[in-house]
Amino acid sequence: MWYEGQYKTKPYKDINKYFLENLKGELDDKTAKITLYEFLRNNVGFTIEMLCGIKLAPYQEITIRGMLNRNYSMCVWGRGCAKTFIASIFCIMQALFYPNSKILIAGPTFRTARFIFNKIEELVKRKDAVLLRQAFGQNITKRNDIHEWKLDNGSTITAIPLNGEKIRGFRANVLLIDEYLLMSREIIDTVLIPFLTAPQDMDERMSIMEIENKMVQQRLMKEEERTVFENKTKFIALSSASYTFENLYVTYSDWIKKINTPEEGSEATYFISQLAWDSIPKHMINKSVIEEAESGGTSNAIFLREYCANFTDGSEGYFSGKKMYACTIPDGEEPTCKIKGDSDKKYILAIDPSFSKAPNSDDFAMCVIELDEQSKQGIIVNSYAEHGKDLKDHILYFYYLLTNFNITLICIDNAGYQFIDAANEHELFIDNKINIKFIDFESSKEGVDRQEEIRRLKRELNCTIGKIAYKQVFSSNDFIRKSNEYLQGLIDYKKIWFASKAQARASSFDKMINTHLDMALINIKNVESKGDFVEHIGYNVDLIKKQCALIEVKSNARGTQNFDLPQHLNRETGEDRARRDSYTALLLGCWAMKSYYEMTEHKEENQETFVPFLI
Repeated sequence: MWYEGQYKTKPYKDINKYFLENLKGELDDKTAKITLYEFLRNNVGFTIEMLCGIKLAPYQEITIRGMLNRNYSMCVWGRGCAKTFIASIFCIMQALFYPNSKILIAGPTFRTARFIFNKIEELVKRKDAVLLRQAFGQNITKRNDIHEWKLDNGSTITAIPLNGEKIRGFRANVLLIDEYLLMSREIIDTVLIPFLTAPQDMDERMSIMEIENKMVQQRLMKEEERTVFENKTKFIALSSASYTFENLYVTYSDWIKKINTPEEGSEATYFISQLAWDSIPKHMINKSVIEEAESGGTSNAIFLREYCANFTDGSEGYFSGKKMYACTIPDGEEPTCKIKGDSDKKYILAIDPSFSKAPNSDDFAMCVIELDEQSKQGIIVNSYAEHGKDLKDHILYFYYLLTNFNITLICIDNAGYQFIDAANEHELFIDNKINIKFIDFESSKEGVDRQEEIRRLKRELNCTIGKIAYKQVFSSNDFIRKSNEYLQGLIDYKKIWFASKAQARASSFDKMINTHLDMALINIKNVESKGDFVEHIGYNVDLIKKQCALIEVKSNARGTQNFDLPQHLNRETGEDRARRDSYTALLLGCWAMKSYYEMTEHKEENQETFVPFLI
């Protein structure tokens, strides 16, 4: 369905009809160039097919035209609708048809921005893209902190990471943001929007203003006759749908309002495209994937957001997305995610291991919780979730955590406790005399037995000799229910917090970049620098919230409760399937935090006993 606001729009000019009726005979060189430019610019589908050998679908051509003709564009599309492809095509058109364009591509992580940049490079290198290669040239730069392509017409396409103080020096007239739903208001307002302050044609404007100043002084021109410069800046937001309490929906609603109730005399400047999976040609989407997703119900909130581009309120899950959002430290504030712990803080480490090297295996997950002993709260500051990796990679990250955080207590799923034994036998642990020992502690006990276990934990816990780990058995359905209820309570009463992204706070990010860290211990895909690693930690902390929001609770005929992903997600088998291991690690970590705080509050009772003596 197509909606138009009440904006004043420029009269549509059918350029093809105009050329047919008005172009006669031979054209001089200048007129031929201008005519070719106008024809190609107004026939996007033909132009892309000629340059790249790719035929655009009608909805893609409409979207590109909307992006080119409006200052503010937003695409809220379902999964599989080709957001990355459309962003790449737009960058190509903008760079070629608007010389001196300064295009910045940004996202919640540098890998997101690089993905679009690499897609542009892939299109340019296509066999059929001979003309496009000639136009783009080979002036391309790829570094860990920036990817840039400079065209001969003065345009540049730059992919940047959103971290550190130096990015604040960038200027652009086109800003493209991917995964907008993961971007905080703080980053958008204080970091990204200032990029658009410099006009694309500043030199030309200055020259015109100088000429007009002289003409006004000589009374050859009136003030009201001065040139009104067109706003050529563009802000493009790409995303799947989000919760209604997140920034994406706030921006979306604001733009919808501006489209429907424009200011008097203003021209159309906003374009919004909202596409579900069934809005695009059937041959362009994998029907089997949709059928699998639909098996969970077409009214399922996950399906509505991911595939139908519908915004939901986030209250449908066992762990409320809205409440977890309220438990998230706002970006720009502390505490942030950390790659090195504070020396005066204590940390709990929870591990949900997976030993499979298959690409579609479960994640090997680790969660680091910073303890706030005064308020008896916890802050998630570091998270690890990798699948299909060798055991030694997990051991290296475990070693990194032990040597950079003051780990006071470790909780590991009993099904994989052998991981601790394997780590103790690694040369790094042996050479550095690190040997993690287990405490005989059963955290699932209740009542008097629970108190006895807490006393044992207090007696046996010994950080000096490395006796800081215990095994958590998941066999008890009663424990599974109580641990999930406890985690839900922590979220409801704001006793567990999710740290803010470090890249949104320049001072915190720069401090981390200057922190000594052996990056050889961090073997994570697409993490090539310390800056990438900082971004990755923030992404993984967000991943915990996503997985928690997916958890459903169901009861069988015997009344036993099961906490798991929706059935249709559990049936997925691909490498990018939904997982819940980061949620499980958080569950373990929070239960360990409960035990730790009970231990610190426990006081040994003074028992008076009779002592015999001789008289």
